[in-house]
Amino acid sequence: MDEALILQKLDALSNEIQSLKTGMVAELRKDMLPISQTTGPLVADCLSELDQEHRREDLVHFMRNMVLNVETLNSLLSTVKGAMELKNEMEPIAKQVLPRITDLFADLDGQYDLDEVAALLRNTLTNVHHFNTAITMLKSGMELKDDIEPMAKLLLPRIIELFQEMDGQYDVEEMATLLRNTLSNMHHFNTAITLLKSGMELKDEIEPIAKLTLPKVIEFIGEMGGMLTVAGTALESLKGCKFSPAQAEAMSNVIRSIDLSKPNKIGPVGALKKLYDPKIQEALGVVFMMLEAMGSMVQAHRDNK
Repeated sequence: MDEALILQKLDALSNEIQSLKTGMVAELRKDMLPISQTTGPLVADCLSELDQEHRREDLVHFMRNMVLNVETLNSLLSTVKGAMELKNEMEPIAKQVLPRITDLFADLDGQYDLDEVAALLRNTLTNVHHFNTAITMLKSGMELKDDIEPMAKLLLPRIIELFQEMDGQYDVEEMATLLRNTLSNMHHFNTAITLLKSGMELKDEIEPIAKLTLPKVIEFIGEMGGMLTVAGTALESLKGCKFSPAQAEAMSNVIRSIDLSKPNKIGPVGALKKLYDPKIQEALGVVFMMLEAMGSMVQAHRDNK
């Protein structure tokens, strides 16, 4: 492209920009003229009072900073405007609350320490995240409350009736002790819940094995039913053999006196003599009674086979 044509277009663009600028300045002057006519005398009076030159320089510097930082000033004015609007909303509440707060501090005069109040405020501000966590837990609890409320409406009347029926049958101090122990051992409950959770997870793994082995165990117990009945009857008979503390101590002393390292040698003649010993005779009576019972059991098994 021809350089002369480029220069011509640049000159035309420059002239257009200059004309636009001139028009904007003219419009701005036109808008500012009423304002300048009103504020001009005031500014002139202010400047006339500034008899020192450095004050004029300060004013010029101030005006220049205002123009250069107009965006910051706008933001500041918006903030101030919002604070004033909030002030207008808070003013009715403050007029009601402030007298009560003043009366409260007047009543508490000398009953509180400003250092403790400052420490409380410091702890509050430094633990805001804990308060956020607590509020989150409270929100979850309120959501859970909506689920529990129908159940509570059913259970609460029953619980009230239960406490009315048990009136005088329990001690409030013991209840408080139980509650205190429960709260102080909360970590043990957490451990128990963790174990329960692990057990439930283990239950999912054991369940297939249990489904295979349980029928076999049930079948085995069914087959062993007769033997278990006999064993239960024998245990029931043994349960009737009660020993007093004196009897138990005497029998224990007899057992302690047995020394298997030095047994006495007894021949046929000695065995016949021992048969006349009352203790041996009672022991033989017990042995033959057991043998007779065993024989009766064998006969009952054979007859009812």
